Amino acid sequence: MDENNEVNTISKVNKFKLSPKELIFKYIIYLPLFVISVGICITIAYIYLRYQIPYYSSYINIIIKDDKSSRGGAGGAGSGDALDELVIFKSKINLANEVEILKSATLMNKVVRDLNLNTQYLVEGNLKRTETYNNRIISYENISGIDSNATFSLVLKFNDKGNFQIEGFPTVWYRPGEIIHGSFGDFKIKVESPEGISTEYKYIIQRQLSIQTAGSLAGGLSIRQLNTQASILRISITTETPQKGIDILNQLVKAYNTATIENKNTVIKNTVNFIDNRLIFLASELGKVEKGLQDFRQKNEIIDIQQQGNTQYNQLKSVEDKLSETEILLQVINLLEYYVGNPTKKYIIVPSSLGINDPTLSSLVSKYNSLQLEREEKLKSMPSENPLIKLIENQLDKVRLSITENLKNIKKTTEPTRNKLLADYRNLKQQVASVPGKQRELLEIARQQGIKEKLYLFLLQKREESAITMAASTSSTYSIDPASSYWLPISPDRSGIFRMALIIGILIPIIIIYLRDLLNDKIINRTDVTKITDMPIVGEISHHKMADREVVIGEKDRSIIAEQFRITRTNLQYFIANKTNPVILVTSSMAGEGKTFTSMNLGAVWAVANKKTVILELDLRKPKISKALGLLDRKGISNYIIGDAKKEELPVLVESTSNLYIVSAGPIPPNPSELLLDTKIDELFDYLRQNFDFIIIDSAPLGLVSDAKVLSRFADSIVYIVRQRYTPKKQMEFINDIYMRKSFNNICLLVNDVKMGGYNSYYGYGYGYGYGYGYGSGYGFNYSIPYAYLEKEKKNKNFFKKLFSSGKKK
Repeated sequence: MDENNEVNTISKVNKFKLSPKELIFKYIIYLPLFVISVGICITIAYIYLRYQIPYYSSYINIIIKDDKSSRGGAGGAGSGDALDELVIFKSKINLANEVEILKSATLMNKVVRDLNLNTQYLVEGNLKRTETYNNRIISYENISGIDSNATFSLVLKFNDKGNFQIEGFPTVWYRPGEIIHGSFGDFKIKVESPEGISTEYKYIIQRQLSIQTAGSLAGGLSIRQLNTQASILRISITTETPQKGIDILNQLVKAYNTATIENKNTVIKNTVNFIDNRLIFLASELGKVEKGLQDFRQKNEIIDIQQQGNTQYNQLKSVEDKLSETEILLQVINLLEYYVGNPTKKYIIVPSSLGINDPTLSSLVSKYNSLQLEREEKLKSMPSENPLIKLIENQLDKVRLSITENLKNIKKTTEPTRNKLLADYRNLKQQVASVPGKQRELLEIARQQGIKEKLYLFLLQKREESAITMAASTSSTYSIDPASSYWLPISPDRSGIFRMALIIGILIPIIIIYLRDLLNDKIINRTDVTKITDMPIVGEISHHKMADREVVIGEKDRSIIAEQFRITRTNLQYFIANKTNPVILVTSSMAGEGKTFTSMNLGAVWAVANKKTVILELDLRKPKISKALGLLDRKGISNYIIGDAKKEELPVLVESTSNLYIVSAGPIPPNPSELLLDTKIDELFDYLRQNFDFIIIDSAPLGLVSDAKVLSRFADSIVYIVRQRYTPKKQMEFINDIYMRKSFNNICLLVNDVKMGGYNSYYGYGYGYGYGYGYGSGYGFNYSIPYAYLEKEKKNKNFFKKLFSSGKKK
């Protein structure tokens, strides 16, 4: 392996990949910014929560039992024990229906009236308004209101004496308990808790219509089934005070149970009234039949006819019983037809099917009664002309028509049976034709008596069953436990808001840092160089703030920058090995990247090593060395080329540094590029190689003019300068193109103005480069002056300026 390859192996920087550790360190250097950002966000969250009204969730669990019916047959007295039918009017519970009932504004309106929730008492501070529910400070009492349901809002302001003014009222001070005349009537304001009065607060009394309050509360109810296998509902509500939510839920369940019992008893009461009316009529009919039988017996002196025609009579009796049952059934059908078809009873609940064992009829009657109850409930809160009422009435007409048709169908199937029994009965009557007419007439009277008596007993039995059911009626719903509340507020979510504030506080600096990195188009760190080009990096020169010094290298200087130039000198040895009196050309892409600064200090670092070194100021367009060293009045290269000076006169010794000479540019010529092609330049370099150990060329920027390209023919090595926070990243592509095309021999990079820490750090986002060994550590050398100078400059910088400063070299 030759020396150049060895240099490439040693100096070439590997591609830099950002490891997790380095990514963490990238943001750790901004720790103060993160702390401030998080602190501000947490403070904003605290202030926000401080003035937010807390809301609490209250809940109650209720179980809804399923009522099952146990209905008897149509056989009247023979249908079973009446006590088994105590719940004949109950049906299976539909949870969806019960949920809608519980959420109805009508039911909630009862709660509002019972708890007087349509009157609210509020306390308003500078930024926050809270409701006082169970610890009221003031109270409102209506004395002679014009409209007790009027809506109003009273805003009270108290003074030190406990008196108050009302906004919108005459500007007088009222005493607590004094009668006040308002547009909605006379009222009093009482102070319930004098110690709670503050002159800094406003006290507000608001009154709404109960139905408005009920609507808002009902809309805030949340009802869900806890388990699909159980009929248990959880009712939840959110309020400002936990006790208010508990009271609302307990009263809601109580009102629901009361309404359920009332609805059940309404059906039973209508059935009892219907049976009572029929019993009165049947009692009269039965009395007439019994009176006729009595008159017949007295008139004809008949005592006992049982001994006549035992066989025929027994058969006739059996048929008669069946015929009686059929007649009862037909009469019940006729009664129901009359009741349903009577216009005066159009919107009255139909009694139960009274023993008609027909599932379709029972279902229709139940649906009809439910619609009647729903219409009656809706009429309490809306006029009869409401479309919803009309819709229910249309449904009632349809169901009423279906009941009538069903009764007709039952009647059609019953009449043939009755006719057959009647035919059998007449046939048997003919068989007992030998019985005297008086006995036959007596038998007919007895049959009529038996029919009416059985119907009377049947209705009497059903009335007693209804009365027992009404007396034993209970709600099918009860609460498992009393209502309770979560005593920690559910809104606002304190922990969630603080978590969000913490996340936002962390994200804001991350976004700022990311956007700064994203929008930055300058070289910042080592990655920006190494990911674009493989050109060897011969050294890195750190940032310094000594603007009045172009040469920072002294013979006994052990500062960081001095050591960095020494390291650069050592690395350049590999590029100029085996070269006699080597020439090093210093160039860059644009002005301001530090070519002159680098050239002078590279010359100085060789000069302090007892190497006779000369620096050529060949940036003829913009010479800076002459100005910095006060050599503007000296003849230079441009004078030499036009024959106005000899080459031996050109080198000038720098007084501050031994062995360091400067060849100034001289007056700025109109054609610098053409002058550099003159043969006298070749003669100058021959002369310098013979008289100096090292030759440093300070040339013009390669990316702007061709001067450096022309001078490269004299160079043994080319040092290409890039400057941190100054050289654009896109310029690195141009540099890489030069390197890949091998346009110059032994070309290498030198990174200038490198910052060691903070955002602008070139090395690993602020975790150091390693130049600190021995500097200012007390190893017998006075190295602390530059370091102290840098520390002083660091302390004088504003904190935020320190974080976001572009760090441009002065």
